[in-house]
Amino acid sequence: MRQTRSRLLRSPIVAALFFLVFIITLASMPPVTADEEKPPLPTDEDVRTAYGVLMEWGTAYQKGDYLQQWRLTDFRIRHWHDRKRFKKWMRRARKRDGKLLSFKVEKALPLYATQLPCTEMGHCYRKDVDVILFLIASQYEKASPPQPEYIVMARSKEGWRFGGGTFPNRPMGETSLILDRKDERRYEPSLEVMK
Repeated sequence: MRQTRSRLLRSPIVAALFFLVFIITLASMPPVTADEEKPPLPTDEDVRTAYGVLMEWGTAYQKGDYLQQWRLTDFRIRHWHDRKRFKKWMRRARKRDGKLLSFKVEKALPLYATQLPCTEMGHCYRKDVDVILFLIASQYEKASPPQPEYIVMARSKEGWRFGGGTFPNRPMGETSLILDRKDERRYEPSLEVMK
C-alpha cells in the first residue's frame, strides 16, 4: 500500500494536477495585505526588479548559458545543487522538452512564504524568505500539451534570485526550492558525503 502511494505521488499526472490546482487557487486569491504582526510584502518596485531577474534567468536557459542561470539562482539552492549538478539537470530538461520557444509572465503575486504550499513529497519553503510568485505561460519544442508553470523569486543577500518552482518544466524535480531548516538538517549528512 505504501509503495503504491509513493509511486502515485511521483506520477507526472498527479504532479501536474497538484500544480494546476495550486495555480488556480493562487490566481483566484485576493491580494494579501500586511498587518501589524507581519512584515510588509514585497513592493511594486520589488516585483519589477524580480521580474527583470526572472527574464534574465529564463533567457539564460534558452541560450544554454547554465552558469549564468546558476548564478541567478538563490545561494540557498546553490548550496545543495552545485554548478555541475545544475547543468546536468538543465541539459536533461532541454533534451526531454526541446527548446524553450517562449515564456511570459501571466501574473505576479507578492506573498508570504508561509502561503506557498509544501511539495507533494513534503518539502516546504523557508518561512522567513521574501517571495514573489510568478505564473508562467510557456511553449516548448517537444513538451505538449503545455502545463501550467510557476516560478518563485526570492530576496537574498544578492538581491532577487530564482527561488524554486516548476519552470522550466520541472528540471530539478520537486526539491528545487529554498529548503526550510528541518529539511536542511535532514540533507546535511548527504551533502557531506557528496563533497
